[in-house]
Amino acid sequence: MKIPIDVFKSIFILSFICLFMAGALAVVNHFTYPKIESDAAERAYVARSKIIPEADGFVLMDIDKMRVSGMPESIIEVYKTTNETGYIFTISVNGFGRENMRLLCGVNMDGRIIESNKDDLVLSHTETPSYFNKVFTVPHLSRFWNSDKTDIEKIDAVSGATVSSNALQRAFVYALSAFEIIRENQYE
Repeated sequence: MKIPIDVFKSIFILSFICLFMAGALAVVNHFTYPKIESDAAERAYVARSKIIPEADGFVLMDIDKMRVSGMPESIIEVYKTTNETGYIFTISVNGFGRENMRLLCGVNMDGRIIESNKDDLVLSHTETPSYFNKVFTVPHLSRFWNSDKTDIEKIDAVSGATVSSNALQRAFVYALSAFEIIRENQYE
């Protein structure tokens, strides 16, 4: 059986279109990715400043040094305030969404969670909106403010959004565990 030449033409044309579109997307990504990353970094800086407004500035700490002492893998960045008012932890936790939630958590020098609003707390997420909106409410979040690790472990999950709720709780426990590691090892 002989394959008609039109089949080969169609395969060639479709392959060319796919390669052209892939190349076009790569070019667009090349030019937009730095701007997206820059905007994300700026948003995180603004959020850190809102979580600890009394901070004079923030210094990114060397997390690789802290990993040796048992820093949780979910902690992806640690910022120390320049005037010793607290720490901001960037945490990546798996919730109900297809990608990890990226959250910020402020911890004061007494080892307690600093109050923040949802917009400053959440850097990114892919949680189902209905679950996310059940967990990230003022009444539920307020149960965590000024809490230490023992207090947080006693907070019940939100019914109907248990996976997302447990992810938030784990994120705060990771931040407090990281704070304890920093304090015990006196990282600068």
